[in-house]
Amino acid sequence: MKKTFIVFVLCILISCPAADAGGLSKAGDAAGHLYTAYSGYSDAANGEDNSIEGAVQDGAAAGAVVVYGVGSAAVSGAGGLAGYAGVASAVSSLGLGSVTTAAASAMGSSATGAAATAVVTSAVGGPVVMGAIIIGGAAGISYGVYKGGQAIWNYEW
Repeated sequence: MKKTFIVFVLCILISCPAADAGGLSKAGDAAGHLYTAYSGYSDAANGEDNSIEGAVQDGAAAGAVVVYGVGSAAVSGAGGLAGYAGVASAVSSLGLGSVTTAAASAMGSSATGAAATAVVTSAVGGPVVMGAIIIGGAAGISYGVYKGGQAIWNYEW
């Protein structure tokens, strides 16, 4: 019972800043991370490891958002800029706007929003590379949060 309470409190502490950062849109992300951390904790208690499956699922979900964004931009008539517009849409949908704005700022740009996403997308090598970074990042975060839950179970209290 002691470990369960500790993991619950730690998950709440990890999730709350994410929920506060972007209002209600981030609360769903925080709940998702809470569930992922608890899944790692619970699976470790049962001798299981589903970290790869969870990472693949979250990466695939992010990939679907990127593909949908690019496809929607192309259908809407964005032409040659469909990749950039689609990535900007995906970044917005996934709640990563502040990350790209911070990255653009670190590169010396004062751009915000979709313009910041375009700056970063161009700097990393274009929409295909940026899409891969988004997908890989989502999978990596999922894997790390799951493994964090496992580490809590495996820690000698």
